[in-house]
Amino acid sequence: MVVALAGVAGAVNPITAEGEFLSDPAPRVGPDGKLWVFGSRDENPRYYCSSGNDAYETTDLRTWKVHRDVFTAASLPGVKVLYAPDALYHNGAWRLFFCTPSRKYMEGIASSVKPEGPFTNVQKLSACTQIDPAIFRDDDGTLYYNWGQFALNGAVLKDDLSGLVPGTLHTRIIDEAGHHFHEGIQLLKRKGLYYLVYTDLKTDGPRSAARIGYSTAEKPFGPYTYRGVIVDNTGCDPKTWNDHGGLVEFGGKWYIFYHRSTNGSNTMRKACVEPITFDEKGLIRPVEMTSNGAEPPLDPFTTVEARLACLLSGNVRIVTFPDKQERLAEIQAGDTALWRYFNFTKPAASLELTVKSAAGGTVTVLDGAGCEHGTGTIPPSDGKTFVAMTIPLSKP
Repeated sequence: MVVALAGVAGAVNPITAEGEFLSDPAPRVGPDGKLWVFGSRDENPRYYCSSGNDAYETTDLRTWKVHRDVFTAASLPGVKVLYAPDALYHNGAWRLFFCTPSRKYMEGIASSVKPEGPFTNVQKLSACTQIDPAIFRDDDGTLYYNWGQFALNGAVLKDDLSGLVPGTLHTRIIDEAGHHFHEGIQLLKRKGLYYLVYTDLKTDGPRSAARIGYSTAEKPFGPYTYRGVIVDNTGCDPKTWNDHGGLVEFGGKWYIFYHRSTNGSNTMRKACVEPITFDEKGLIRPVEMTSNGAEPPLDPFTTVEARLACLLSGNVRIVTFPDKQERLAEIQAGDTALWRYFNFTKPAASLELTVKSAAGGTVTVLDGAGCEHGTGTIPPSDGKTFVAMTIPLSKP
C-alpha cells in the first residue's frame, strides 16, 4: 500500500502521519537522488515491531510517501516478526538486510529491483545469529557488514552477497563497557573518518534509557573512541526506553534519523529527523529533539497540533485515538509539554487552546527559560466536547 503524506504530517517531527508508526529508521540515498528511510513498523504497545518492514520516500524532506510491507515475515516460514532492517543499492538491485527473533532466520538478505519492493529471493546469513544488521560500502567498494547486541561484530561481505569473506570476522569491535553500545548500529565514513552510530546505554541521570551515541576510528574495524550522545530521546514519552537510527547526507546537508515512543509505551514509535553539524575535528555536535525537525521553526500564528510536542514530563502522553488522530491526553497535575521551536515574527498577545476536560484545570504558559507568561482556567465540562479557551499573555 502506498499512502501519500503531505503538509504538516510530513514536513515536521514526526515524519510519520497520525496513526502510522515507523521505528529503527535507516536512511539511504538511492542512485536517483531520492532519500529512502527503511524501518520496522510498530502495531501494538505490548511488543516491538510487526510482521512488516516499511520504507518512506522523499525528494525534499517535506513530502513523504510510505510504502507498506516492502518485506514481510510471510517470506520466512515460521517467522512472525521482523526487527530493524537496513538496505543498499548494490550491483544493479536493492538489497534489504533483515533480522528476526527466530533462530531459523535471524539475519539474511532479500532483493528487489525497486526500493519499494517487494523484496524476495531470501538468502540466510548463517554466520550471523543476532539482530540489527548494518551494511556499509567503502570508497574502494568493500562491503562491511555489522551486527550484534552489547558487543559489536563485523566482517567483510562478499561482493556477490553470498556470505562473509573468510578470515575477516571481528568480534567485540565496541561493547557496552567501553562504548556504551547496546544495538542498532550504523557504519559510515566522512572525510576519511569512520563513524559507528548506535543505541547508546550511557546513564547520566536518575533513569536509564537508550539514546543515539557514536564512536570514531581511522579504520573500519577500529580501534574506536567513544565520542558521546548525538540525540537523547529521553522524555519524548513517560515510558520511552530505546532509540535507533542513523545519519545521512542529503541535499548537501547532514541529518540524523531516530524514533520517539508514544502512547505511554516502549513501542508505538514514530520516526523523526534533525539536522546535524560537525566541528573542525569531525565530531558531531549534539542536537535537541524538536517539533520542527528539518523544517524552519514553526509559525506560532497558525494552528499547531499538540501531538508535535517533543518533550513530555509527568503522566501526559501522545495518545492515538480510534479515529487515528493523535492528541495530548491522560494529563495530570504538574505535567508539562514542550514544543520547540517557534519563529515569532511579531509579539503574541494570547494563546488559544482547544481542550476537553471533565474536571477542569489550569494551564500555565512558560518559555524555554522557565519564565511564566500567562495562566488560564479550563472550565469543567462533559469531558466529551472540545472547547476553545484563550490565555492572555502578560509578556507579549
